[in-house]
Amino acid sequence: MTASKSSRAEGSLYGQYCPLAMSAEFLCTRWTLLILRELLFGSTSFNDISRGVPRMSRSLLSSRLKELIEVGVLEKREGGSGQSCYQLTPAGMALESVVLSMAGWGQKWLKVGPSLEALDVGLLMWDIRRNVKPMAALPNPFIVEFCLSGVPENQSRHWLVFKDDVVDLCHIDHGFDVDVVIEVEARKLTRVWMGWENMQAAIDRGEMQLKGRREYTQIACQWLGCSRVAKISKVPEAMRI
Repeated sequence: MTASKSSRAEGSLYGQYCPLAMSAEFLCTRWTLLILRELLFGSTSFNDISRGVPRMSRSLLSSRLKELIEVGVLEKREGGSGQSCYQLTPAGMALESVVLSMAGWGQKWLKVGPSLEALDVGLLMWDIRRNVKPMAALPNPFIVEFCLSGVPENQSRHWLVFKDDVVDLCHIDHGFDVDVVIEVEARKLTRVWMGWENMQAAIDRGEMQLKGRREYTQIACQWLGCSRVAKISKVPEAMRI
């Protein structure tokens, strides 16, 4: 056993041999599960992980990453460009079922209201970026502009750039030749993205407007996609907590 793991066992926070207690010591520290979510969903660079936890300070993120390396669920490697990247170890990858199960529980049992009140537009757009689906029916490049209402002006416009099977997210207008414009209130987009409302129904009611060539807008449900937990149905309203 390494010195770090030995000292962790000797200085147990809960003072219990129970595997749940021992796991909770590092999994339940603030932000750790969200960092693991980002790593499991494909982020490998410090900047990309940070974009998935925009309200976390970079110094605290650096500290948490070091802790995850110390306990053996993460490795830091030097990339070909000289930039460091982070990769989960087999023990870290084995946490996927834990993270997804917790996300699924929240999707099924928690009330919608608090999530909408704590809306983080940066995370919403980042989550959309990593789950959209490049398609052969779309041009290369294919550019989508989001015009969001109900948020501060500096958070209202975002661009997804589909190019060579890679999707980038921009918050600054670089003079893009936009193919589709999506106009929607930010909380409505969240409800659609999370599967709490049907996208086509929102479009039919005029609450979500897609402007562009019909051949692209009519397949928007396919290339825009939805959250990874969107297909998990919520329990009846009276049962939610």
